[in-house]
Amino acid sequence: MRHMLQHTAALVNSVRVVGVNRYTGERGDSEVPGTGCPMRWGKHHFVLSAAHVFENAKAKDIRVLVFADLPKEYKSREALTKHDIVDGIGLTADSVIHRCTWEDLAVVTVDVAKFPSVDFTELVKDWIDPPPGENVNCCGFPSDHSVIVNRRTVSPKREEADLALWPTIFGGSVLPFPSEDEVRFHYDHLQRDRHYLIPYNGASVSRDPHGFSGAAVWWESDEKKLVWHPNFKFAGTVTHCHRNGSVVRVVKASVVRLFLINLFGDAT
Repeated sequence: MRHMLQHTAALVNSVRVVGVNRYTGERGDSEVPGTGCPMRWGKHHFVLSAAHVFENAKAKDIRVLVFADLPKEYKSREALTKHDIVDGIGLTADSVIHRCTWEDLAVVTVDVAKFPSVDFTELVKDWIDPPPGENVNCCGFPSDHSVIVNRRTVSPKREEADLALWPTIFGGSVLPFPSEDEVRFHYDHLQRDRHYLIPYNGASVSRDPHGFSGAAVWWESDEKKLVWHPNFKFAGTVTHCHRNGSVVRVVKASVVRLFLINLFGDAT
């Protein structure tokens, strides 16, 4: 859990989206949460996510929260107060969003000095495209694992509230690739050479994977060692959900690497 938290970023796109709250049915507008992974490719430092997390945004519209320093103990949900809630760091014009033109991937470059102690994942090595049956894990920020705080009335017709999200971890085995008929009716634009699927089980605290977009997926080696230590490899990026949120789509690590090679060149 600590490894995944330290290699996870919470993202907020402050360009508001107008719609209906899927949980309350109320109309309104809101910022858009998402998930990312702090990464390094050569001399370039950035947060990788799904491109739709940055929809209509410029870098200055994005806030990033990372988890470089973690507490030894964690509070229960009931013990949390508003003083435990923190917001992300706003990016500046020095940062740039680069969107992939052929896959739902994007990176936003960051000034490493503003994110001290962050362990940026290096994708030159320690990556894998896991075959069906292999177990993988994922950490993200589903919007239904949340609580409304600081609700306030700002005018007779407008009410505002802050939504606090908890990081959520789930795992599952890579599913067999579906048949052509299943892809046609249930998995739009799913491609065998680019994607794989995993079942979504939000650890009993989340039923909806919205907010996991951009989250990194990790494969852990089961090799036995005399002294145990975490041995994770990057296994791809979550971009979509299918079948009413019961299955999520992952862009393979090899495809993510191809995007970065096309964007930044070889990592030297």
